[in-house]
Amino acid sequence: MELIPIGLISPSAAIIGIALGVYVWLKGPQLPTTRAFFLSMGLFVAGAVLDFGLLIANDYQAALWMARAMLFDIVLLFASTLYLASFLPYERFSGWFHGREIPFAVAAVVFAFLAVLPLDAVTNSGQGWDETGSVAFAVWTSVVMAYIIITICMLHRTTKGVRWTKTRKQVRLLSLSLISPVLYVLALQGLYSMDISTSSSLSPGFLLLAIVMAYGILRYRMFLPPLARELQLNGAGSPDNQIQLGMGLLLVEEKHPVLSYQAFLSILAQGSAGLIITRSSPELIRQDLKLEKTPVIWLASQPGPSRIDPANLLMIKQIVLDFLRKGEKAAVMLDSLEYLMQNNPPQNVMFMLQDLSDEVLGSGSTLILSIDPRTIEPAYLAILEREFQLVVA
Repeated sequence: MELIPIGLISPSAAIIGIALGVYVWLKGPQLPTTRAFFLSMGLFVAGAVLDFGLLIANDYQAALWMARAMLFDIVLLFASTLYLASFLPYERFSGWFHGREIPFAVAAVVFAFLAVLPLDAVTNSGQGWDETGSVAFAVWTSVVMAYIIITICMLHRTTKGVRWTKTRKQVRLLSLSLISPVLYVLALQGLYSMDISTSSSLSPGFLLLAIVMAYGILRYRMFLPPLARELQLNGAGSPDNQIQLGMGLLLVEEKHPVLSYQAFLSILAQGSAGLIITRSSPELIRQDLKLEKTPVIWLASQPGPSRIDPANLLMIKQIVLDFLRKGEKAAVMLDSLEYLMQNNPPQNVMFMLQDLSDEVLGSGSTLILSIDPRTIEPAYLAILEREFQLVVA
C-alpha cells in the first residue's frame, strides 16, 4: 500500500470514532455506559492520531516516542473496552467493576506501561516507521490479546441464557469488533512472512473495529438506552385496553398512585400474579384494591410481619427477583421510590432498579413505578424516563 492511501485511513478512523462518541453521548449523557463508551472513543481517536503521526514522523527519536505512546494508548483502549463490556446486558446498569473503578484504572495504566516498556527500537521500511516484528511488539500483543480474551469470555458468561435476541447480537458484534484488529495484524504478519512489502500502520484494523461498532450502534442500539414509548392515559378512564401483559418497564408520573394501581389491577385481571412494595399500610392497600392473595410488602423501619427496612436494598431486590422467577408475566408495583431514595444513596437505588429490569424484561413481566416527578432529582428522573415507558397522568 502507498503512504497516501494508508495515511487517509487514520483520519477516517478518527472521524468515525468522534462521531460515534458524540452520538452515544447525546443519547444518554447520564448513563455510566455512555461515559465509558465516550472514554473508549477518546482513546480510539488518540490511537488513530498517533498512528498517523508515526507514519509521518521525520526522525528516529520522534518515531520511537510516537510508537510508545500509540501502543500505550491502545492497551488502555482495550482496558476501557473490558470495563465497558462489563455492563452487558445494558439493562442491568451495573458492572463487574462497579465500586472498583479507581483500582481498575490504576491497574490498566500499570499494565499499559509494562506492555510498552520493552519497546526500544523502530525501523523505517520506506512506507513509514515500523514497530512490528520485534520481541517487544510480541509482548505488547500478548497483553492486548489477554484483554480481548478476558472481555469476550466475560461477555458470553454474563449474557449466557439471556433471552433477548438483540442483546445476543450486540455481544456478537462487540466480540467481532474486538477481534477485527487482531485479524488485521495476523494478515499483516502473513504478508511479511511472504516478503510482501506493505505499511505497518495499525489503522486499517481499527477502522474495521469502528465500522463493526458503528453497525452495532445504529442497527442494534449497542451502548444506547432502550427506546421509551409514551402512553397518554386519562385518569378518569380505565387503562384495561392499553396496559397489557409483558409491557416491561412502566413509569407513571403522578402526585398520588392512582393510575399506576389501575394499570397494576388491569394486568392482574389478565391472569398475572402480582407483588406490591409500598410505604402505605398493607391493610389499607388490600382494602382499597380489594386484594386477598396478592402479597404486599410494607417498607417500614420497625420490624413486623410483611415489613422490610427501606435501607435494605439487597433484601428488597432479592424478594422481587425470587417473585419474578416463580413464573413468567408477573407484575410488580413499586409506589415508594422517593422513600427508598431518602433512605439510601439514590445511585444505589438506580442500580437496583436496573438489576430488576434485567429479570423483568427477560421473563416478560412488568415493573410499574409510581413517582411524583417533583420529588426526584432531574438527573435520576431523566434516566428513568429513558429506561422506562412513560405513562403520563
